[in-house]
Amino acid sequence: MKFFLLILSLASILCIKVLGDKSPNFIFILTDDQGWNSLSSAINPEFPDAKSDYHKTPNMDRLIKMGVNFTDGYAASPVCSPSRYSIQFGKSPARLKKTIVRGKSKVDHNQVGIAQLLKSINKNYLCAHLGKWHIDADPSDYGYDIHDGITKNKEGNFHHNDHQLQWGGYAEEDPKRVNSLTDRTIAFISKAIDENRPFYVQLSHYAVHSDLVYSTESFAEMILDKPGKIHSNTSYAAMIMDLDKSIGNLLNTYEKLDLGRNTYIIFTSDNGGMPVLPIQVNRGKPYKNGFNSPLVRGKWDLMEGGIRVPFHISGPGIISEQTSNTPVIGYDLLPTIVELAQSSKTKDEVFLPKELDGVSLVEVLKTDTSLSPKRPHDGIIFHFPHYNIVGLNEPHSAIRIGDHKLVKFYSSKRSLLFDLSVDISERKDLFLKQKLLASSLESKLDEYLIEVGAEIPEESFTWEKNGQNGKVKTQFFERY
Repeated sequence: MKFFLLILSLASILCIKVLGDKSPNFIFILTDDQGWNSLSSAINPEFPDAKSDYHKTPNMDRLIKMGVNFTDGYAASPVCSPSRYSIQFGKSPARLKKTIVRGKSKVDHNQVGIAQLLKSINKNYLCAHLGKWHIDADPSDYGYDIHDGITKNKEGNFHHNDHQLQWGGYAEEDPKRVNSLTDRTIAFISKAIDENRPFYVQLSHYAVHSDLVYSTESFAEMILDKPGKIHSNTSYAAMIMDLDKSIGNLLNTYEKLDLGRNTYIIFTSDNGGMPVLPIQVNRGKPYKNGFNSPLVRGKWDLMEGGIRVPFHISGPGIISEQTSNTPVIGYDLLPTIVELAQSSKTKDEVFLPKELDGVSLVEVLKTDTSLSPKRPHDGIIFHFPHYNIVGLNEPHSAIRIGDHKLVKFYSSKRSLLFDLSVDISERKDLFLKQKLLASSLESKLDEYLIEVGAEIPEESFTWEKNGQNGKVKTQFFERY
């Protein structure tokens, strides 16, 4: 009998080791300043030409075909830090009081984030954040066991006051840390597997934010190709190639370890791409040749070029090789990850934070890619109450409900209305033709911003200094 019990005990241990912890794993790849049209394949098959005419991204192309690829995926902000806060806490930048990178922070950092919620589902989760953090509190405060600390742009080779270093381009062996970050991610995954623990790893790349840093091999390859009409910067293209190669190494590990059975992959960017290269001060005037074409403008603005980004989720049970036109946004990731991590046993035990703006996308991912999840507030809302001379140079907010998007400008006291289903480039302002709809969208936008106590333009440090108490108007309306 003792021998039998010993054999049974050993068999049980072996079974546990083989089956492992059934809680799913998550690999979240977050890139920096990566535009919607920056890949060598189109995000939206309905716009086959909406892709790079120069960049080579075979691995990112491969990734977005694995699961559900969202054509209308958005970053919560047109700038990096607010977007990253929004992802971690499932709330809009307006609600979080974090809408700009510079200036005094008004955020209450007593928040509950993704890693903490996963550990409330299963205390054995091993969580890591590698790369750019850009939140003004330590990652360990939010449940990350392994992390790089409070990292920002500087840790990724950023020289704010040196125009030549930023935009001239230069070579390094580990450009933008893409190789070492990926190697460390793979090592972390191996560690979690060896310890038989479910894992969550957020790989937050510094690429493709400036400086333009690349490997000599990628630069040599790109310089032999003919530059495109939209994308022609060889240094930037080489940096994109290095990022893509590193993602390819991670995907190879994913497949080699057969992680697809129990591991989700999320891929998106923190905001849209640069509107032009190198940076230009144009105070909102239309660019002749936009870097994000067919989307208008880019980073720092709430036009589509500044907020529409690659957005992909794949993994066990998720519909494969499908495209969804459902509008989704970065603050949807927290409730989505939580629901994917929950089993029938834990669904009644895990409590999401109050006042979330995000909604779970699980039904869209696993049942019907055409569904539109019901949100706590109508539509998705963006808020940038600041002046920025390299952007639209006027405080503005936006709301999208269905196919319609309204952009409200505070100094000019004017709003623009677009139907994105037929006007992805936001060329035709429908405000005068559809005043009732525009008025409804304006009201919903205003109601939400009031409800969450969002910062108003007059409270922003840029209102008086850069905007001369709101007297400065954007030059963007020359487009219309």
